[in-house]
Amino acid sequence: MQREVEAPDPAELQRLVLAAVAPYVDQAGLDTRIAEEELQRGRLRAFTEEWPAGRPRSG
Repeated sequence: MQREVEAPDPAELQRLVLAAVAPYVDQAGLDTRIAEEELQRGRLRAFTEEWPAGRPRSG
């Protein structure tokens, strides 16, 4: 016996998953972590933009 199942639209699937996990997410903690990561990303971007052209990056 063979059965076919249609997958939900990706946007609908995302909505369902987010709705299912939302009660278990510490939103304030997540917001804090995202802000920290954005700050670190900005610092890293600034550092690499200031790196002198032609200067080798030692490891």
